[in-house]
Amino acid sequence: MIKSLITVYHPGCCVKENIRNIALQTDEVYICDNSPQKSEELCDFNIDNKINYIWFGENLGLSKAFNKVLLEQSFNDDDYIIFFDQDSSISEGHIQKLISEFEALEEQGEQIGCIAPVFFNTSNNTVESPRAKTPLNEHSFKVASVITSSMLCKYKDIKAINFWNERVFLDMADWDISWRLQESGKICVMTDAVTLKHSLGEGEKKVGPLKIRVGSAFREYYQTRECLYLLTKKYTPLKFKIRFLAMLSVRPVIHLLFLNNRKARLKYIIKGIKDFFCKKTGELKL
Repeated sequence: MIKSLITVYHPGCCVKENIRNIALQTDEVYICDNSPQKSEELCDFNIDNKINYIWFGENLGLSKAFNKVLLEQSFNDDDYIIFFDQDSSISEGHIQKLISEFEALEEQGEQIGCIAPVFFNTSNNTVESPRAKTPLNEHSFKVASVITSSMLCKYKDIKAINFWNERVFLDMADWDISWRLQESGKICVMTDAVTLKHSLGEGEKKVGPLKIRVGSAFREYYQTRECLYLLTKKYTPLKFKIRFLAMLSVRPVIHLLFLNNRKARLKYIIKGIKDFFCKKTGELKL
């Protein structure tokens, strides 16, 4: 079977259409609602009795929300699981194309941990894929990591690594699970056989030759805290540890110089550092 998990948080008007398109391509859909209030619109929404709305009553974060479903609902080892966020918009045949490419690579003898599409970044209107990649066939290539949205895998493979890492609350959960799948002997794959429309952050700001990805001020907290955590993990690739050091040193300076809400950003960066050393996890409580 094909089962999809979608995290939502204060879902907007486009979410139902996104969920509808996903439901038409899967056997079961689980909506994982991290919002503080139940969505009356989504809890009554269904298509062919496929949709299961689960409201947690609090913000568990991406990893724990997915795990609640993966551990508490019924799955078989060979079920295909595909993950989405609420902004994911997919076209007809999207999921089946991913599965076809997954199976074709397995027939080649590849040990696939997960596969995801290249994505069209609606923030800058470009198709994005990693520069560092190893071709596997005409359409697919091995990569260091994939994004959460539209990541497809088999239940048995994420069960083998003890599912998502709940210590990683939000922004870098996709990197973490990609690296742990690779540590288990699997590979992560990206394919241009299908493209996902996806928005990263709130757009981009050009400052001379620099393109700065703009995000909410409070995201500085999670990014700081999770960078520090992943720096401590043996499975984090060296080049990403170097990248994290830049994210913890150079990037805050750039953000504080060129983005808005500077005082709030500085506050969240400092709190992220303090809470990491205090071993605080979960949602930021203001």
